[in-house]
Formats: sequence, structure tokens, C-alpha cells
Amino acid sequence: MKRILTGLFFNLIFLSIAVFSTRLIPQIPARYLPVLELLPFLLLLISFVMGTKFNRSLVIFSTILFSLVYAYLFWLPVIGGAHNALILNSIAIFLALNITLISFYSERGITTLIGLTRFVFIAFQLLVLVWLIKTNNPEWVHIINMALFPELEVKLLFFSQTALLSILISLFVVSLSYLYRANPFRSAIITAMILVLYAITFPAKDLATIAILFSFVLLLPLLTLVSESYRMAYLDELTNLPGRRALNETLNKLGSKYCIAMLDVDHFKKFNDTYGHDAGDDVLRLLCNKLKAVTGGGKAFRYGGEEFTVVFSGMTASEVKVHLEQLRENIANNRFILRKQERRTTDKKKRAKKNNREVKVTISIGYAERNEDAKTPDQVLKLADKALYRAKGQGRNCVSK
Repeated sequence: MKRILTGLFFNLIFLSIAVFSTRLIPQIPARYLPVLELLPFLLLLISFVMGTKFNRSLVIFSTILFSLVYAYLFWLPVIGGAHNALILNSIAIFLALNITLISFYSERGITTLIGLTRFVFIAFQLLVLVWLIKTNNPEWVHIINMALFPELEVKLLFFSQTALLSILISLFVVSLSYLYRANPFRSAIITAMILVLYAITFPAKDLATIAILFSFVLLLPLLTLVSESYRMAYLDELTNLPGRRALNETLNKLGSKYCIAMLDVDHFKKFNDTYGHDAGDDVLRLLCNKLKAVTGGGKAFRYGGEEFTVVFSGMTASEVKVHLEQLRENIANNRFILRKQERRTTDKKKRAKKNNREVKVTISIGYAERNEDAKTPDQVLKLADKALYRAKGQGRNCVSK
């Protein structure tokens, strides 16, 4: 829920900034307006390069779709405005359909068979759409202008009822997919779609306004790419805790007074053998919720496997001991519920009975502080690791210095 609300808050701020930016156009010197109008194409190029580099086909697909809409508006003064309402309604339906599909796509790469098939599918739709518009196909014109709800007499600008219904269904479905599984990309395309629909309501003579709005539209997938790249580089995928790279950077920034603790889940291999690796992963996730709440200003990291590190900046060993003891006790006194997990047994009846059972997990902790014998973070980390082994030798479920 926190992630969903954070995404919604960011989108609201982003939309507000985008709309407010259009009011700054009168203050832009006229000689810079042609450059501004080309900015969406530059962002398309950057998105394509970065999407290719990081093998993120969904970023490329979405930016291509949004850029196609802007390309039409950009060249509208050249190609003329014949059938403009038909074209814009067709574009709205084309965009709504493909954005809905993209929101459910999983990342399958660019040059893979699935990735290339998706490219071909978009290109095929575009060719069919161009043919329908160019021939002024009567069946398509009838679909576009169809009064789906004649008694409502719904009309918004140039949008037909068919286009409006397509847009509303798309926004509803994408929003549901975001609520079901929140991620930055789904959040971004919802905001981008709203901005695109707002942008195409401006007349072609307001190209600078349209360019600003589409620049924000094309910036959104890039921001999700940067966010995802950061996430992959610094956050552990399973636990969502900062990983080894983040730990190394934190260690390099420490001052002259700090303490490092190493934590290990007791008998974790036996736990995995008994309940299965899926149950083990669930326990690690639940355990990390406790680690994130460690007191004393400690910052938790996943070191690897079932090992974790907690860094206390500006604190001594005597000061952190009480916080580590509290953390150990909180975990030892907690009961972790394994939902829909089955113990490894051939007896189906026994296996069914043991679903949703509670399990107890304990941790061992070793900690050390910077001193004359250990002046670097790596040396302190090694001392903490040795203290961890002492804690295990003392019977586990304890804290050792």
C-alpha cells in the first residue's frame, strides 16, 4: 500500500509540473521554440538507446507509441488536417489498446522472438490504421462515430463515444493492474496516457505546448528505467533490502566512529530442507521487515544467502549492544506463519494438515567497532564475522562481540 500511495503522489506532482510548465511558454524566446518542438524526438532517441542498452523492451514500446502520436501532430501542418477528427479518434483507440496490452506484458527483451513479435504486431496495427484512414473505410468510420450510448449524448471535444470508452476502459484496466502489482512502469504509463490525451486536445498551432507535454510523457519511461536500474544495482530482489554494492558504498562513507554487526539465520539449511526453499524465501522476507525496524539508527543490508549486515554510524559497541539484543529478542519471540507452504513429505494428508503453520526462527549476531587494531571498515567487518562464529559456537540465538 505504501508503494502504491508513493507512486500516486509522485504521479500527481509530475502531472502538476507538466501542466504548469505549459504556462511558461510565453517566456521562452521565439528562437528556442523550434528546438523545443524537436525535444520529444531527442527523448525518443535517448529512450531507444538506453532501452536497448539495458534490454528494456517495454520502455522502447511505450516511447514509440507515444512518439507516433506526437509525430502526427508535429507534421500535421504539412500533411493537412483532412479527416483530423477521424485520425485523432483512431489514434486514441490505437493508443488505448496497446497501452493496455503493454501494462500486462512481462519483460522479454528486444531481440528475442517474443520481443520481435511485439514489434511486428505494433507495426501491423499501424499499417492497418493508416490504410483504414487513408481509404476512409466506411466500416471504420461507422465504428468511430457509433453512438454507443445515444441516450447519454456524451461528447468531449472531438472524442467520439467509441474513443472515450476505449480510453476509460484502458485507464481502468491499467489502474487495476497497478493496484494488483504496483511497479514504476505501470504507474508511469497511466500518467503518460493522461498527459497524451490532454496534449492532443490542443490545436496544431500550439505545437510548443504539445511538445512540452510530450516531453514529459517521454521522460516518464526514462525515469522508470533509471529507477529500475538503481533498484537492480543497489537493492536485493528477494528482500528489498540494500545489497552488497550499497553496503560497500556505505562502508566507504563511514567516519571514525562506527559499529558493524553480522547476522545469520540459525539452522537455515535445515529449515530449507524441511519446509522447502519457497518457505525459506518467505521467512527471509518476513525477517527483513524486522531488520528494517532495528533501533539505534542501524541500517540493514543483505550480505548474501541468510547473512545480513547492520551498520551503526557514530555509535560504539557498548551503545549498539542493547539494540542488537532487542532485535534478536524480537525475532526469537516472533512466530512466522508459512501460508500455502507444504512440508516435504509423501503423505498428502499430513502435508495438508501442516499448511499455514507457525514456525520459530532465531538469529545469531556478531558485532565489532572501529579500534586501533581494526581501522578500516573491511577489518571491522571481519571482526564482526568472527564474533558471529563465536555466537554460533555459544549455542546460537545470542549476541557476541
